[in-house]
Amino acid sequence: MGYRMESDRRPVRQELNRSVRRSWQLHRRLSTHLTRETSSEWRPIVLRNLQRLREGTRGQPHLRNLDRWQQLIEDDDLSNLRRVMTGLGTDSVEMREVSPMRGLLSQEERSEVLGHGV
Repeated sequence: MGYRMESDRRPVRQELNRSVRRSWQLHRRLSTHLTRETSSEWRPIVLRNLQRLREGTRGQPHLRNLDRWQQLIEDDDLSNLRRVMTGLGTDSVEMREVSPMRGLLSQEERSEVLGHGV
């Protein structure tokens, strides 16, 4: 045959639309605060947000993703929570479309992340 395979591993910038980029930036910032302690503090808010989301959400993959968020929170699975919050793959993007993390960043921090100043 006379050929061999070579693989070139290099970073490739992921193109994100405005909505996906904003959600990713906010969740990425929030993930920097994620610890066992904050997870415990956030739990009641996140569970309340999940309930509200369930009341207004229809169809897949959204309902399945709400179940997955619920399981991550109940299991206190910080590693996979962090992965979903910061990932750029389709799975993570779809999970963040029904994120129960609303209200956990201060308005000041939201503005800083989104570049609005305070």
